[in-house]
Amino acid sequence: MGQSQSKGKDFAEIAQNSRQKKYGGLDTTFSSILFNLFDRNGDKDIDFQEFCLAYGYLVNRSLDDVSTVSFKCLDLNGDGEVSKNELRSVVMMNKKMEKYVKIHNKQVPLDKITLDPRETSDIYDKADKLFAMLDKNGDGRVSNEEFMTLVKSSPQIQKIFTELLVKDESVDFFGVNK
Repeated sequence: MGQSQSKGKDFAEIAQNSRQKKYGGLDTTFSSILFNLFDRNGDKDIDFQEFCLAYGYLVNRSLDDVSTVSFKCLDLNGDGEVSKNELRSVVMMNKKMEKYVKIHNKQVPLDKITLDPRETSDIYDKADKLFAMLDKNGDGRVSNEEFMTLVKSSPQIQKIFTELLVKDESVDFFGVNK
């Protein structure tokens, strides 16, 4: 890792070490989400400016910023589109994180938390319904443009993604309640 840049592999190693200490787990979806938040230009490197910009999103956020960050959280492979499987992975991670906190009291590593078949089926159903709402042109992919247009115009979608990505009802992630 260079002095002012971090490659995806380096970031994954940092995130893995951090997760092992804090969460005790090695789930790759988690590091992909975090890396995509910081890699603003999609070049698979995080430079200092990108780090500062990502931090700025957390402090001073506009609807455009929040929408961009949300899309990056969903686009796990960084190809500029969200697939149904990527959305399923994010919803799955959300459920595992919920179990990690509420059921396992942060004592079981994320990668050791399992979901029963019913939970998995419910997650797929939820993700598939959400994907159908997002994939306006029906091509099986959600482009950045599709996502941004829908998120900016739909308080319902904003609420869904606040619950999905933030998992804290007290945080008005998209500024819907302003």
